[in-house]
Amino acid sequence: MKKTELMKEFQELEEEKQVHIDGIAWNSKKSEIQNAIECLKCPDELLEKYLIVLSLKYEKIGRLIAGNGDFKHHSHNRLYVFNTARQILAD
Repeated sequence: MKKTELMKEFQELEEEKQVHIDGIAWNSKKSEIQNAIECLKCPDELLEKYLIVLSLKYEKIGRLIAGNGDFKHHSHNRLYVFNTARQILAD
């Protein structure tokens, strides 16, 4: 897939989910854009479970993210929870 196609899909998903993910732009690597697309496609129910996984490993961070409001619509926390939980589960 070309980078322009990835960015188009990313932008459409951002509009559909009404979420902006910081750090993803035209100068981002294709792998970063693909990861952000996977994050946006991830169901909210699974993200809730990912937050539980993150909270079990990093209690203070999990509490902070949960206390900041709806992390699923936060520009940084959604991607952070998604990536961190997947890394924890991979180990």
